[in-house]
Amino acid sequence: MNKKAIFTMVLAGFLGLAQAQNNSTSLEHIKSVTAVSKVLGDGRKVATVILEYDTPISNKSLSAGSYAVVGKEVTDVYANNVPEKTEKGTDGKYVVIEVKAEVDLYAQPKQPTNADLEKKKERDLMQGGPRLRAGWSTGGDDEYPGNAVVVQIKDIKTAGGKTYKASDTQINSTEEKCLVADDFRQEEFVSPYTGQVLPYNIYLPEDYDPAKKYPLVLFIHDAGVASSQVKQPLYQGNGATSWAEPEAQARHRCIVVAPEYPYITVDDNWNYSHHLDATIALLKDLQTRYSVDSSRIYTTGQSMGCMSSIVMMLKEPDMFAGALLVAGKWLPSIMAPLDKQNIWIISCEGDSSSNSLQGQAVEIWRNKGSKVSEATWDMTQTPEALSDEADKMRAEGNHLLFTHLTGGNHRATWFVAYGIKGVQDWLFEQHK
Repeated sequence: MNKKAIFTMVLAGFLGLAQAQNNSTSLEHIKSVTAVSKVLGDGRKVATVILEYDTPISNKSLSAGSYAVVGKEVTDVYANNVPEKTEKGTDGKYVVIEVKAEVDLYAQPKQPTNADLEKKKERDLMQGGPRLRAGWSTGGDDEYPGNAVVVQIKDIKTAGGKTYKASDTQINSTEEKCLVADDFRQEEFVSPYTGQVLPYNIYLPEDYDPAKKYPLVLFIHDAGVASSQVKQPLYQGNGATSWAEPEAQARHRCIVVAPEYPYITVDDNWNYSHHLDATIALLKDLQTRYSVDSSRIYTTGQSMGCMSSIVMMLKEPDMFAGALLVAGKWLPSIMAPLDKQNIWIISCEGDSSSNSLQGQAVEIWRNKGSKVSEATWDMTQTPEALSDEADKMRAEGNHLLFTHLTGGNHRATWFVAYGIKGVQDWLFEQHK
């Protein structure tokens, strides 16, 4: 073999080795994978996945097709030098994968397994109460996962020119963050009546000052979340988190409280449990420990939570400055005394039980001489358009309001109701 051939072989071997060293997969270079979720009307959903590499990644080498996120639609991929979203990518150690996360107005609860049904039998019995089944429980234990699984489906490059080859290996998230929900802390309250523990979530404004007084919003979940882990009311929808969103807090600094009930608090036969008395006691206790404006305590809830709010307003007519009642009901005749309260009812036309019974209560209030603003909104409108509709109703100046959302169903009511700025603004306008 001549010298030229030997040199060519050596050179080829060297280049092959260099190419092999320059074309590794990115798995060994990933330091962490963070799934960032946000809470929408129909529950927590992953919106962003952030991969942290041990070396800067070339932003130009990335596209929306560089990665796949299992079960998600990727909308954008770019690099950044900090672990957060940005309008324009730049070379950096972080690859940001944005995925589609929006409300599904037709989302249905998970169908229960046999094990779910057995657990549900116990959950739907009111401990210490009449032990009647709540017809509005919503199937099995709904899940709102905050994890993500990523696959790199195209080659990418580092800022230094090294290629990280595509791979079919699934990369699981190593960390989970949930915007706003993570800002709540978890506490426990011991009922002075039964000695039972009532776990709850509480949010304090970022700049909380004990020298100032803050409104307090109480959110009560529906029956489908009863007996779940304590943070589930923060994940099932935005009935609690909507009040703690940065934009909402900028308009109305407030304390938010969201209990997690171990059993249903009311049933469809107009029975309620001692947990509501414990909730009232909790609110009184919080006023001794935090700077709560006692003239601006508000209650809201969906389905079981709406019904629970109605019961507490009847039991404690001087406690709440206002109420947002979502997808609930109670005996119209018993609701008659609430005509003096500040109440906004929101119900879907497709939820015949709530819409009908709440409508009967409204007629009783009108017959007693109260003026009630009433309107029908297209629930498929944007939040901004719905807020404009709310402002029109607010402008009428009545303290009783009833909104019908077109079509929809029972659950869809709260998919929409808590994201309407004008409704929030109305609630904070109410004082005792």
